[in-house]
Amino acid sequence: MNTIAERIKFAMKAKNKKQVDIVKDTGISKGAFSSYLSGQYNPKTDKMELIADSLGVDLRWLYGENVPMQTGSQGAEKALPYVFYNNACSEYLLDKLDDMYIAMMTQYTALIPRFYVLVSRSGNEIHILPLFLREDSSEFYECPSDFFYADRHNIFTRDFDSINVELSTATVYYYGIDTKTYEPKVTMLSYSQNDDCFHTDNGTQGSHVKAFEKELTKESLYLKQNTH
Repeated sequence: MNTIAERIKFAMKAKNKKQVDIVKDTGISKGAFSSYLSGQYNPKTDKMELIADSLGVDLRWLYGENVPMQTGSQGAEKALPYVFYNNACSEYLLDKLDDMYIAMMTQYTALIPRFYVLVSRSGNEIHILPLFLREDSSEFYECPSDFFYADRHNIFTRDFDSINVELSTATVYYYGIDTKTYEPKVTMLSYSQNDDCFHTDNGTQGSHVKAFEKELTKESLYLKQNTH
């Protein structure tokens, strides 16, 4: 994210705010705000302040400084949701009814890719594979606990509408590694509307993504050979 326009658009998606919301909050005309989003013009200082307030982000971050995106203690208290970016050219995209995404998280001024996400629209299923090439990928070997809490699963689920996943009937397959045995482990999760969170589903699992399973196998073998 090297431009103000890119940061505004990212913050809008992360905060689930549309152009009409920003225009209403700030009083900036629709035409002027469109020119900011296109990168044709950069907002003047007073307009930047209004936009930052509307989005609840640090003005310095909006200008590109190396500070947290959230304002004050907000960033420490609540993690930003993952934002899904289409990856239609992925080698993992094997079916025309599947959609491939990269789940990104924000860290200061950078967008950090964390997961491959394959959505099976026919079964309302979402398959999640950590990007094992990252040095800190071991943090994501086990299925993230965020799924199991009503006040935390939205880190993953708040952007579900944008990837055509219906939360109320969603099934999640998380492709991880057992940190004790280093064996591949695919965890199936089902959403409970009563509890407003996901639970581990020990029933019969549906079809796995073979390419994801191959990545798990490679990571598992690497760990077994290089961990003492």
